[in-house]
Amino acid sequence: MRQGGLILGVSLLVGTFLFHVWTGLGRLPDRWPRLLWNVYFTFVYATIMITSVQGAIRILKSRVPLRSRRAVALHVGVLSGVTVVAYGAATGLCKMLHPAFDVSWQVLFVTAAVAFAFTLIWSAFAYMNAFYRRLREAEAAQYEARLAALRAQINPHFLFNAFNSIAALVRTRPDEAETVVEDLSALFRYALQASTDGGMATVGRELTAARRYLRVEKARFRDRLTVRIDVPEDLRSVPLPGMTLQPLVENAVQHGVGETRDECTVAIAAARENDRLVLRVTDTGPGFDTTDLEAVLDEGAGLANVWERLDLFFGTSAEMQLRPQGVELRVPVRPEAGERPRPAPETIA
Repeated sequence: MRQGGLILGVSLLVGTFLFHVWTGLGRLPDRWPRLLWNVYFTFVYATIMITSVQGAIRILKSRVPLRSRRAVALHVGVLSGVTVVAYGAATGLCKMLHPAFDVSWQVLFVTAAVAFAFTLIWSAFAYMNAFYRRLREAEAAQYEARLAALRAQINPHFLFNAFNSIAALVRTRPDEAETVVEDLSALFRYALQASTDGGMATVGRELTAARRYLRVEKARFRDRLTVRIDVPEDLRSVPLPGMTLQPLVENAVQHGVGETRDECTVAIAAARENDRLVLRVTDTGPGFDTTDLEAVLDEGAGLANVWERLDLFFGTSAEMQLRPQGVELRVPVRPEAGERPRPAPETIA
């Protein structure tokens, strides 16, 4: 139905245009049969050419998928060639059905050239748009797959230690064991749902997940672990890729509390410098053996996952720096309307 309407509309438009060019609309009252013949012959041309082009498109889509610029060029070239061949076939059919059909070769050549150019330009734009749309879809799918893989990388030692802590608490402190299970469950639920909103969370949501992780570790390290959180309220709505903060905190616990028998404080702090969010996670443990970021990232640790996640979202706008006692991130932040008072630092005893 749509194709029939398209062919009829093209026939009326082009037939009337040709009548106007060759005869003039002012002579329509006494030469209207000529207009009808123009529309009729245009209808024959449009039927053959549009049907041929659509058939060629179906064949090309099944035989030559749009996976490269070369495939796009092949589609465009074939369709342009099909247009010329279909034009010649339509001319032969009109001549065979109506021997009186007599159009000078100059007119045939010009109209064939116009049809060829129109098909070439239309198909070039249409196919390049389709190609880049599929390319963007493929890149988006690859991006989501990489992001999902990054989120799925959870330190198995954390799980083993958490389960051991729960097992130890079940008999002596069942209420605390239940709380640890709830925090662990909520932490995993957040990790699984971190793809919501295109993989972007907020500083506040990341902070909540980090608190749950630290409460689980608190059940293991007891008084050896103290946590300080100094994140202004006005920064907690700032967008941040999901599962960015928790690996930094996990790194601080593992290389801070886990490497000393003394008490250790893990601190989470955030500040805003111009149009950038500065996020620091530090500890009072032994610290890094080196502050060379490349050397640490090459080890394939949790920091490498965070860095790849930031690169996926922010590209070259993101920065990561190693400090002797922790990690500092700098990422773009959207402008916020107004500043609210900075709350007092929080402490988890």
